[in-house]
Amino acid sequence: MKRQDERTPTPFRAAAVRNGRSGGGWTAALAALALLCLPVSPHAAPAAGKARAGSILGTPEQIARDRLAVRLLASAPVQRELRNLEAFYGRDPIADMPDARGSLKAAAAAAAMANAVGAVNQDPDRPAAYWSITAEHRWGRLRVPLAGAERDNPDNVYRSIPIDGAARYEIRGQVTARPPAQETFVLHDVASGVSRDSKVLNHEEELGSVSLDQLALAPDGSFTVTVDNSPANGRLNHLRSRPGDHDGYILIRDTLADWSSENPVRLSVRRVAGPPIRPARSEARMARLAAERLSTIGPYWIAWEHKVFFGAPANTLAGDRPRVSGWGSINGGHFRIADDEALVVRVDRRGAAYLGFQLVDLWGQASPYIDRSGSRTQFQTTPNADGTYTYVVSVRDPGVHNWLDPNGLHAGIFGIRWQRLPSGVSTADAVREIRVVKLGDLKAALPAETVWVTPAQRRAELKARAADYNRRIVN
Repeated sequence: MKRQDERTPTPFRAAAVRNGRSGGGWTAALAALALLCLPVSPHAAPAAGKARAGSILGTPEQIARDRLAVRLLASAPVQRELRNLEAFYGRDPIADMPDARGSLKAAAAAAAMANAVGAVNQDPDRPAAYWSITAEHRWGRLRVPLAGAERDNPDNVYRSIPIDGAARYEIRGQVTARPPAQETFVLHDVASGVSRDSKVLNHEEELGSVSLDQLALAPDGSFTVTVDNSPANGRLNHLRSRPGDHDGYILIRDTLADWSSENPVRLSVRRVAGPPIRPARSEARMARLAAERLSTIGPYWIAWEHKVFFGAPANTLAGDRPRVSGWGSINGGHFRIADDEALVVRVDRRGAAYLGFQLVDLWGQASPYIDRSGSRTQFQTTPNADGTYTYVVSVRDPGVHNWLDPNGLHAGIFGIRWQRLPSGVSTADAVREIRVVKLGDLKAALPAETVWVTPAQRRAELKARAADYNRRIVN
């Protein structure tokens, strides 16, 4: 199976594919030429947000659970708790930061949908690999609203599987096309913040993880991951649960570094042994559960933001945080800029298979990213001559190719992710520079080889971006 650095670039993707390779000693002239030729994506795109039933993600279980989640979101208990969360947000000091009140209601609604899908998929006796944190999309006439968690990554296809540590499960997968840059299966004992007395942690607890690049694959790309509370005993694709954890879950991330070619992996799950299966919850009980989750998880993540981000000054780093089970690392902070300012951040990729930079609002919800550049992977970013990447965050488009669009917000949160790093490599000092400059001084503050774009080239880039995003919901 070819990996990311072995791919053959298309003529129109030459600059982007170069970014996925090690090195970076290519010239500014070549980069500019590649962008001058930037076309509309070669992939035929359906109308925005129209997912395809029968696709990798469009399983019958997925669509049925989405339909139920939409009903839960509209239920009286969830709507009542949504209003409570809006009021809670309004009382928090974050609300007094620039533009925070303008994004408050949309952020609370996204959190409400996230907890509706969480309640739908909190039954370990009837598990599914449920695509649960997503942008708005449609299955025919069914509109599925945005479900947003704290700083969910636009480059990830998030699926979750509920797990009872007293039972045994088999997760079956198959790589049917070009695989993601990384796919991880991370076992958690319980959702963060689900209890009112949850301690606010710097990291979510991880009981273990396996990733696609570590799995033993059959010749047809298929594999099985086993999950139970016994030792691996030689099983390569195994996650060990704890018998006393009855509300655990596996979070699966298909990380797509190259939206134009990488695909999520086909997945299914079955419970193969365990205690007697309990009766299914009624829809009314699930609505109450969704409201209960929202009442605790919503405030939890705001407390987490205060602890992790807002204790440090704006436009600085909150600190490098390696993932507990070793599959990546993350850094970031909160930004605050005026109309005539830009935040400039220079980052070393450190050989990671995936490097992502993302903006979110002050409530933790992702900036628009389908047809706006609220995030960038290394494939969507032009590197510097020394192989580093310089990103520019500003309220208005400065004409720099590597612009991160905050959707009109003057304050928010930024996150930088490195995944599938070479063994022993640290990202502790991988952010080489972070500073605020005036837009009038931006050109002098950037490397000489920086690629600039015209408004027409930006429109073409964003049209291609939307088409590339749609691949994940129709393939």
